[in-house]
Amino acid sequence: MADAVEWMQKGDYYWQGPSGWTICRVYVEGMWQYELWFSRGDSGTIYGMRASLAAAQDLYQQKLG
Repeated sequence: MADAVEWMQKGDYYWQGPSGWTICRVYVEGMWQYELWFSRGDSGTIYGMRASLAAAQDLYQQKLG
Protein backbone atom coordinates (compact mmCIF):
# COMPACT_ATOMS: atom_id res chain seq x y z
CA MET A 1 0.00 0.00 0.00
CA ALA A 2 1.21 3.45 -0.83
CA ASP A 3 0.00 5.32 2.27
CA ALA A 4 -1.17 3.36 5.27
CA VAL A 5 -4.85 3.90 5.98
CA GLU A 6 -6.21 3.02 9.37
CA TRP A 7 -9.40 0.95 9.33
CA MET A 8 -11.14 0.82 12.71
CA GLN A 9 -13.22 -2.26 13.43
CA LYS A 10 -16.62 -1.13 14.73
CA GLY A 11 -18.25 -4.55 15.17
CA ASP A 12 -18.04 -8.11 13.91
CA TYR A 13 -19.00 -7.10 10.36
CA TYR A 14 -17.96 -3.47 9.88
CA TRP A 15 -14.73 -1.47 9.48
CA GLN A 16 -14.69 2.32 9.26
CA GLY A 17 -12.06 3.92 7.08
CA PRO A 18 -11.47 7.43 5.76
CA SER A 19 -14.48 9.74 5.59
CA GLY A 20 -17.36 7.99 3.83
CA TRP A 21 -15.57 4.64 3.28
CA THR A 22 -16.54 1.36 4.95
CA ILE A 23 -15.85 -2.32 4.55
CA CYS A 24 -18.62 -4.75 5.48
CA ARG A 25 -18.23 -8.49 6.04
CA VAL A 26 -21.12 -10.39 4.42
CA TYR A 27 -22.00 -14.06 3.92
CA VAL A 28 -22.69 -14.69 0.22
CA GLU A 29 -23.22 -18.04 -1.50
CA GLY A 30 -21.75 -20.03 1.37
CA MET A 31 -18.67 -17.92 2.02
CA TRP A 32 -17.59 -14.74 3.79
CA GLN A 33 -16.78 -11.76 1.56
CA TYR A 34 -15.72 -8.17 2.24
CA GLU A 35 -17.54 -5.33 0.45
CA LEU A 36 -15.97 -1.89 -0.05
CA TRP A 37 -18.54 0.92 0.18
CA PHE A 38 -18.49 4.69 -0.16
CA SER A 39 -21.46 6.59 1.20
CA ARG A 40 -22.63 10.14 1.72
CA GLY A 41 -25.91 10.86 3.45
CA ASP A 42 -28.63 8.40 2.49
CA SER A 43 -26.94 6.93 -0.58
CA GLY A 44 -24.05 4.54 -0.98
CA THR A 45 -22.11 2.83 -3.75
CA ILE A 46 -20.46 -0.56 -3.54
CA TYR A 47 -17.05 -0.57 -5.23
CA GLY A 48 -16.39 -4.27 -5.08
CA MET A 49 -16.24 -7.47 -3.12
CA ARG A 50 -13.10 -9.35 -2.10
CA ALA A 51 -12.31 -12.59 -0.28
CA SER A 52 -10.34 -10.94 2.55
CA LEU A 53 -10.20 -7.72 4.53
CA ALA A 54 -6.68 -7.04 3.24
CA ALA A 55 -7.85 -7.44 -0.37
CA ALA A 56 -10.75 -5.03 0.24
CA GLN A 57 -8.28 -2.53 1.71
CA ASP A 58 -6.09 -2.95 -1.39
CA LEU A 59 -9.14 -2.27 -3.57
CA TYR A 60 -9.65 0.98 -1.65
CA GLN A 61 -6.06 1.99 -2.47
CA GLN A 62 -6.64 1.18 -6.17
CA LYS A 63 -9.76 3.37 -6.26
CA LEU A 64 -7.75 6.32 -4.97
CA GLY A 65 -5.03 5.92 -7.59
